[in-house]
Amino acid sequence: MKTERYSEEGFNEFLQELIDNKRLNNSKEEGIAKLVIEKGFEVLSEKQRFVFEKAISPFIYDECKRCGLEILWCEMSAAEDNGRLCSWCQQMSRKDD
Repeated sequence: MKTERYSEEGFNEFLQELIDNKRLNNSKEEGIAKLVIEKGFEVLSEKQRFVFEKAISPFIYDECKRCGLEILWCEMSAAEDNGRLCSWCQQMSRKDD
């Protein structure tokens, strides 16, 4: 994952969704995610960055497996449930059925 994506629109909302859904059940990882929401990724130490990236990596999909385009943060959780597809490809795959 490119760390510059962490400053994109929707990233903080994605992190908050992970927190709200208890996906980051370790208090250290959740605390770091809250710090990122509050102050940004760039304030983290090297060790915090490592812990943070390891914690969120299972929930991130860089690109849609069908079209290859980058998956937006607002679609990231849905991509986990729909086979790593962006919302457009998810809709198209429904029409293919």
